[in-house]
Amino acid sequence: MNYTWQITKLGLRDELNADNVLLENAIVNVKWKRVAVDENGTEASYLGNTDLVVREITAADFIALNEVTSVQVISWLEEAIEASDITRINAQLQSKIDKRSTRDVTPSW
Repeated sequence: MNYTWQITKLGLRDELNADNVLLENAIVNVKWKRVAVDENGTEASYLGNTDLVVREITAADFIALNEVTSVQVISWLEEAIEASDITRINAQLQSKIDKRSTRDVTPSW
């Protein structure tokens, strides 16, 4: 099974960090899709929404919006989402794929 993340929207807000420094256009919310594709090309997706806490980010570590990459946002997601939740999401995706892989027949009797 191949799993990928797709970022669909970013929620922005000017936010003060713990040092009272204003972080302009800080990414505080990520809307995303987790996609699973099996070896036969059968695909399933799961939509999610994750809030990010930026209060503890120092001004030196802050990444401006125009410099943020999808790889960075995905790493933030993977840090913010519990491993058990990712396991649960993957299981739901597997279940969806299993249902789509089942063929139905109408008996002739």
